[in-house]
Amino acid sequence: MMMWFLLLTVSPLICYGGPVPDTFIVSGPDGPLSVWMGSSVILPCSVSPAFTDSLELRWHRPEKFKTPVLLYEKQQIQEQSTDPQYRGRVSLTGELEKGNVSLKLENVTLADSGEYVCFAAGKKWYEQTSVQLNVKAMGTYPVLSVADGGSGQVNVSCVSDGWSPKPTLTWRQQGGTEISQSFDATVDDGVVRVTSWLLHTPSKSEWLSCSVGLSEEERRESRILPYISDSDTGHISEFQKMQTEIESLKIEFKTS
Repeated sequence: MMMWFLLLTVSPLICYGGPVPDTFIVSGPDGPLSVWMGSSVILPCSVSPAFTDSLELRWHRPEKFKTPVLLYEKQQIQEQSTDPQYRGRVSLTGELEKGNVSLKLENVTLADSGEYVCFAAGKKWYEQTSVQLNVKAMGTYPVLSVADGGSGQVNVSCVSDGWSPKPTLTWRQQGGTEISQSFDATVDDGVVRVTSWLLHTPSKSEWLSCSVGLSEEERRESRILPYISDSDTGHISEFQKMQTEIESLKIEFKTS
C-alpha cells in the first residue's frame, strides 16, 4: 500500500514536465524561416529541461516586450495583454510538458516579416532566443507593351507588381538567349513593383519574353510578338501580341 501511494504522488510531476529547474536552455531554429503571404507557419522554440509550473512564456517582437504576440502565464494564455494585431491568429502547438513552446501564426501578412523573440522564465532563471521570419509574396504576371522606338525599332516595356522580397527580372529572346538589361524596383505598402524596357528590332516570327521571380522555381513569365506592318504611319496601331502566361511551378500554400 505504501508503494502505491508514492506512485500516485509522483505521477503529476511527470505529467506537467517536472519541477522548476534552477536553469534551463531555450532553443530555436538554426536559420531564418520563409513563408508565403496568406499561409500559416510554426516558429520553433523549445525549453530544456521541460517544465510548466511557474513557466512564463512570452513571444514578442523586439522592443515590444510589454505587448507580446502571445503570453502564457499562470498555466494559461493571457489574451488581454497581447498585441491586437495578432489576436485570433496565434496559438501554441501543444506539448508544453515536453518543452515544446513553438508558436503557430496563421493568415500571415507582409507586416509579420521580421524578428520574433521566444522568452521563457521560471522562478530563478530566464532565457530567450530569436526567430527570423521572411514573408514572400508572388506578384502579377508581367504586363508587356510596345511603342514605336524610331529607326525601325520598337520600345518594349515590362511591368510586374506585388512581389516580396525584391524579385529579379529577365528578358529573353525566343531561342532562350538572355538579354542583358537593367530594371527599376520601387516599394509601396511593403510590396515591390519592377519595371524595365528595351529597344528591339521587331520580327514577324520571333517573340520576346519577360520573366519575374524570386527563384527559378518561383517565376511568372509573359511573351510578346511585336510586329510593325508596312502601312504603319509613325505609331504602332496594329501589332500581333501574345502574352503566354507561364508559371514554372504551381505553388501550393500549406496551411498546416
